[in-house]
Amino acid sequence: MSYSVRPASALDAEAATGLLAELHAHFDVDRPADLLRRTRRLLDSDQRHPAPLLLVDGVTPVGFATYDLSVPSTWWAGSLRISEFLVTASARGTGGGTVLLAELHEIARTAGVGLREPDQAGPEVFTTEERYIGSHVINFAYERRRAEHWTALRADAAENGWPAPRLDDRWHTELHDDPEPGHLYAEGEVPFLLLPDGRVVTARFRTIHVEEYLGHGPENRWTLALDGHELRVHGTLRIDHSWSRAENRPALAVPGDDGRLMVNYAYYDSNHFGSDSGTIDYLVDLDTSTVTRREHLTFEPD
Repeated sequence: MSYSVRPASALDAEAATGLLAELHAHFDVDRPADLLRRTRRLLDSDQRHPAPLLLVDGVTPVGFATYDLSVPSTWWAGSLRISEFLVTASARGTGGGTVLLAELHEIARTAGVGLREPDQAGPEVFTTEERYIGSHVINFAYERRRAEHWTALRADAAENGWPAPRLDDRWHTELHDDPEPGHLYAEGEVPFLLLPDGRVVTARFRTIHVEEYLGHGPENRWTLALDGHELRVHGTLRIDHSWSRAENRPALAVPGDDGRLMVNYAYYDSNHFGSDSGTIDYLVDLDTSTVTRREHLTFEPD
């Protein structure tokens, strides 16, 4: 095999998509929208986020690496950090990984910075998102944990007779490079509260893009439902984000002195000014189909 290395360009879009797809498959991740986003960004390189490097056998791309390059300054020695590194399965063990890594070392030497060696010896496929998450890198470990949470919740729901949880994860399946306020990332529903009569109150969420003084990005908007009908909520409903990740299981609501049913759940949220942490009581009045909250939260400023 005759290997060379060169920067990728928009002309390499099809090959780049295939290489990215192989990297995703290696880590058991299915994110078609990310393939489209990444391919479209091949021309969006700059000094800090250079174009990906392609490992080429003759004229055929058989590997790639993405990296960040920060140059030395008064307060910083600079560095080259590899984000992703792949040699295709058919080319592994033939020296391609060594050639690609050597080119990265040469780029670092020319820039006068150090290269952080990968954790793996003689790497063929790896990512460094465990150490740092960039907008162009997927946190594969998080993706796997998230999928495992939803799989486990579906199994628990089937075993216990709870309403089946659901998730429409549009972030992974639809292309949206520049989300506008109100853009829908995901929507779903999870079992949230067990009633003494065996029925289950579910928590429905819509994850939308918000732009406000507390910060931009995805935010969950919640409603509660019983037997498929939405319950009326007094005030703004706040539920910890972990519920939308399928990390929690519903607790049994207990009758209070006033006849309402209550559960108490942990809550945490943060913004630019600080964080709210503590618990929230959710009180359900079945006679009026309403829900009220009692918050026991402490604000900690940054």
